[in-house]
Amino acid sequence: MLSRGQGGAERPAPNPAYSVRIHIPPDADAIVESVLADAPGTVARRADEPDVTGARRITLDADGPHTLAWLTRTLARRLGADLLHAQDPVFTAASTGKLTLRVCAATSTGHDVALLDADADRRVVSHLAAHPEQIDRYTGRGHRVALISDASAVLGFEELPADAVLPALESQAVHLRRATGLDVFPLPVATPDVTDIARAVRILAPGFAAAVLVHTRLDRVTVTHAALGPTPPVLLLDTINDGLAPATAAATVNALVNRGLNPLSARVIVVDPAAGGDLAGLLIACGIADLTLFDPFTHSADALHTIADGADLIVDLTAFATPPPGVPVLRARPDTPPAFGATTTGPRPLHALPGLLTAATATRRPITGHARVAAVYALIENTPRNALLPPTDQPGLTAVVAAAATRALDNDPDPDRG
Repeated sequence: MLSRGQGGAERPAPNPAYSVRIHIPPDADAIVESVLADAPGTVARRADEPDVTGARRITLDADGPHTLAWLTRTLARRLGADLLHAQDPVFTAASTGKLTLRVCAATSTGHDVALLDADADRRVVSHLAAHPEQIDRYTGRGHRVALISDASAVLGFEELPADAVLPALESQAVHLRRATGLDVFPLPVATPDVTDIARAVRILAPGFAAAVLVHTRLDRVTVTHAALGPTPPVLLLDTINDGLAPATAAATVNALVNRGLNPLSARVIVVDPAAGGDLAGLLIACGIADLTLFDPFTHSADALHTIADGADLIVDLTAFATPPPGVPVLRARPDTPPAFGATTTGPRPLHALPGLLTAATATRRPITGHARVAAVYALIENTPRNALLPPTDQPGLTAVVAAAATRALDNDPDPDRG
């Protein structure tokens, strides 16, 4: 793979989210090279082996939308008829739907198919009507997860129509499926009324072991949890309290330890704590007693400078805080997680959520504060030296977080608390 960019100055890294894939004849390589030499930003080039005709496919990753737009225009103009085919990999991936169902039951013979017929179903349904405690044993519900969003908090956009969240919801479903092995179904709900989210959860509950609220405003998540009460009809998690908050708490502790500071005596400031869900409680549970919660919407930047002077760390959930010089900042904006290649330097919901979801579905118990704290310590213990967090694809990460959370749930004297 080659990276190209004008001049010797440091430039942003290429990002596969801004890519174009082209198909060219063998004698067009030189034109592509000349285009890359003139690119206004950084471009990474990956070429497949030539086919039998000598033509090849080349993927070009730009560093952002402006470089990609220039690249697409220039390649079309310079290559002309030599541009055999061009596609945008982002939209190609999105058009697949990203995941699908698979048939688990045997269907290769007539006898197999007969086991899926009405008479067979009638026997199982009759049995489950008399023994409802065995529903998870004789259905797929035990490993089925509903991924629910009302499209009110999608990657920094203003509130969107419900179907517009599908690309982000499908991506999240793929990530959770890969990490947990559970069957995850993306389910956008169209409602202007926050109470309808709880109603949707109740309606869907009979078919799922768990539901996860994602790309939904935190205030709506909170209202939904409250509306469903301490014993919801289905195990209910969300990407802030069960994802971002534990990951950010672990990154906070690691950031202090990496600087040789004792978290028990460190002074930490959280900017916009309302966006962090259970974050403040997790930080206190991890021993950070000197904790200041700063609301940037009611206080000025000057006020932050005043209270942050001499602080050991600022945890910024807005991405806009400007601390005094010399005060380290951990940025953890809920709607803008870091790229997957940078997950050792910033928190993503996928650090903790897959493990907590696995623990909840395995134990059939709701996630508690104790389980989240256990997830925080599991992340801390599995973080590479001098990093803030383990990479989200670190082998065994989901399993160790799930094991820690499961032990906490088994030992929790009050499973409804938390």
